[in-house]
Amino acid sequence: MNWEYIIKKEVLQEQGYHLKKYPHTIKLDQNENPYGFPDELKEQVLSRMKRLDWARYPDFQMERLTELMAHFVGLPTNQVVVGSGSNALIQSLFWVVLSPGDRLILTEPTFTLYRLFGQMLGTEPRICPLHEKDFSLALDCLEAELQHPRAKLLVLCSPNNPTGNAFPLQQIRDLAAGFKGLVVIDEAYVEFSRQDAKILLQEFENIAILRTFSKAMAMAGLRFGYFMAHPELCAQVQKARLPYSVNIMAEAAVEVCLSNRPAFEKRVGEIIAQREHIYHTVRNLPFVQIFPSEANFFLMRVPDSEALFHFFLEQGILVRDVSKYPMLQNCLRFCIGKPDEMQHFLTALKLWDEKHEKTGGNSPKNERNRH
Repeated sequence: MNWEYIIKKEVLQEQGYHLKKYPHTIKLDQNENPYGFPDELKEQVLSRMKRLDWARYPDFQMERLTELMAHFVGLPTNQVVVGSGSNALIQSLFWVVLSPGDRLILTEPTFTLYRLFGQMLGTEPRICPLHEKDFSLALDCLEAELQHPRAKLLVLCSPNNPTGNAFPLQQIRDLAAGFKGLVVIDEAYVEFSRQDAKILLQEFENIAILRTFSKAMAMAGLRFGYFMAHPELCAQVQKARLPYSVNIMAEAAVEVCLSNRPAFEKRVGEIIAQREHIYHTVRNLPFVQIFPSEANFFLMRVPDSEALFHFFLEQGILVRDVSKYPMLQNCLRFCIGKPDEMQHFLTALKLWDEKHEKTGGNSPKNERNRH
């Protein structure tokens, strides 16, 4: 079989999005909510599920769910699109906006799925690397790229995965004001951040925002996300969204979640408090450089990320190796777990740090300060 004839070359040349499995007892690699969906609320979801007819399709237009989400975010229903996770909505949005030869403007390092989707659609991804010191936006590069006649779409993940920092709203305003294309802000971690980009929807027609219930709302296994934008863009994205894309169990869980928001807000507060404790503890370790975060995870740089990754595995702890990302040599990413999990994590990290100090290795803090 000649697969090169059958399959698009843009797909054949990509490696895809992969995640290798490792045995573990503490899972800190996918930025999930460690507390999960509350058991008492699971019972409410299951009770609703028992009353539903599983043989029937969900609501075709997701009208009730869209109304609930619109009320939740304080927007008209025609400015909200729901879907089976924000990744699916990213894909639908790219289908609607991008044509072969268009320019997709991205920062790096960031979530790799943007570039993967863009290249499979035959676009020309243009990369503006973040500033190495603090992962802030390279505004001169971005402003220059946005002036190209085929520049169509700018994607900003804020707070950014995997670096954890949020981009100032004023900088996003300035970029949107000088761009004839669309600025998409992926706010998957907005609940853990001090800023909210939704206010920009009142100021700009060319700004769109993606969000998810996978993180703060502990629904990663049920797949639900939503999209906020100008009514015309929402109407066009609806065309590319798969029919019946939100299953009835996810819809039931969203309804229960929105009726019990204080339970989730309490857990978010606990994660933020734990995040601050971890940051102030780890930043004092001589051989670990931890970067500030407004998400539920941290990026850290060490002298030998591969060695530390496998040391953690020996302790039953799974973190994410992001050392192959641009600019992230010897970096690992870990999310905030429960207090006992984080204590185990800190104990392992301190032990590794002490062993490294005895061997006389170089500190990434000192190496970075020389640049």
